[in-house]
Amino acid sequence: MASVLLPTREWTDSCAALASQLGPGDELLVLCDRPTDPVARDPPDPADAPDGSIEVVPTGDPEACSGKAHALAVGLDRARDDLVVLTDDDVERDPDWFSRLVGLAREHGAASATPVFVGEGLSWLLVEPVMTALGSALICRYGGAWGGGVAFERDRLDEARYRRDLERTVSDDALLWDALGDVHTTPSFVNVVRVPGDAASVRERFTRFVLTYRYWLPRATLALWALVAGFVALALVAPFVAAGVATAGAAYAYRYLGLRRRTWLLAFPSVLFLPVFLASAWLVPSFTWGGRKYRWRGRFDVAVSDA
Repeated sequence: MASVLLPTREWTDSCAALASQLGPGDELLVLCDRPTDPVARDPPDPADAPDGSIEVVPTGDPEACSGKAHALAVGLDRARDDLVVLTDDDVERDPDWFSRLVGLAREHGAASATPVFVGEGLSWLLVEPVMTALGSALICRYGGAWGGGVAFERDRLDEARYRRDLERTVSDDALLWDALGDVHTTPSFVNVVRVPGDAASVRERFTRFVLTYRYWLPRATLALWALVAGFVALALVAPFVAAGVATAGAAYAYRYLGLRRRTWLLAFPSVLFLPVFLASAWLVPSFTWGGRKYRWRGRFDVAVSDA
């Protein structure tokens, strides 16, 4: 049996696919903001989860954290089972997604799928190779938790501390990674997440990505800045060599994750534009997410306002 925590305001196809995979005794807590949210006004039919139970839980507005982090803190307090699954409402799921994730968590104590974000539009295409190589591939290689698809035994972490810290940060998955330590990941369990490709949406997503690195992986962030500076210098001196290195690295990351897209060919311009994206997130640490505006000024320093 498992308790599944699903923050969402709307019942999506991804939610329905998850509900249909629940087994006897599992529970699905659908965590929305308010009773006026679509999923609360028109709750899912219990028949969508014939072997499990669905409960819609309005969690209220966050005060000093992301809406998702607050929802998870409330959901954890209500969850009844010893195994917890955290997931999102935009994940593409195979028919055995739930059983596989739960099985890996029971075997290893904690397990996570690896996200691969894909989209269209020039703004996204310039970001995707970097996000895949420096985000998804590294998360998979080093056992990082991803809040869109992670399961763990509750005795693996200090739950009271985790819930307290959720209420004062943005990145629930970085916090979970820190709380759980190593999480089992494998390139054979990759989740595709389709994202908007317009410039504004890309900027918001990439800013969250960069700030998560900045506040939770400061040494890795310094290494990233050094890597980017070295690459730009190489591009100025030997552009064809730099292009070859970037393209080969992205091609390897895509192959490692089983991502069948040709966007790895844009790795060279993707890396060249990276200093601009990094500087933008560093200088303006604010973004809009889920209808709210956040100014993230430190690991546990978050200001929230309506978008």
